[in-house]
Amino acid sequence: MAAHLGVRRCVLLLVLVVASAALGSGTAAAAGLDDYRWERRPLLVFAPTDADPRLTETLNRIEATRCAFEGRDMVLGRILTTGTSTLDGQAIDAGERQRLVARFGVGADDFAVLLIGKDGGEKLRFTDLPDLQAIYTVIDGMPMRQREMRTDTEGC
Repeated sequence: MAAHLGVRRCVLLLVLVVASAALGSGTAAAAGLDDYRWERRPLLVFAPTDADPRLTETLNRIEATRCAFEGRDMVLGRILTTGTSTLDGQAIDAGERQRLVARFGVGADDFAVLLIGKDGGEKLRFTDLPDLQAIYTVIDGMPMRQREMRTDTEGC
């Protein structure tokens, strides 16, 4: 009888381990804005679709200043009404997209670019094409960024 209980426990343990591994690998948690708090500065670009010319131009501007963008610990969020929304290149689920839309009050047909600080608060908002130099200037004026610039001697 004791041997039978030992086998049952081993089988149960094995089933739990296999189930955990299967669930863990198949349901990786979707990235959310709070995952970047105190680590990165999200730049959220809200647009109706991936084909919106304002989104395309904003992405081109970011790419043209990629070193300055990344040097300020920034990540890009593309929040689309129709299509796949992403945060730092990773797809976000519809629930996270809806939370961002509601939190920042952006309409389905609106275009908006929001700078979010490392503290999670909104720092700057554009409702048309963003001036990236203005964004970088705002970031560079932040106390946390001032400390980063003193300790990080590597630049673009």
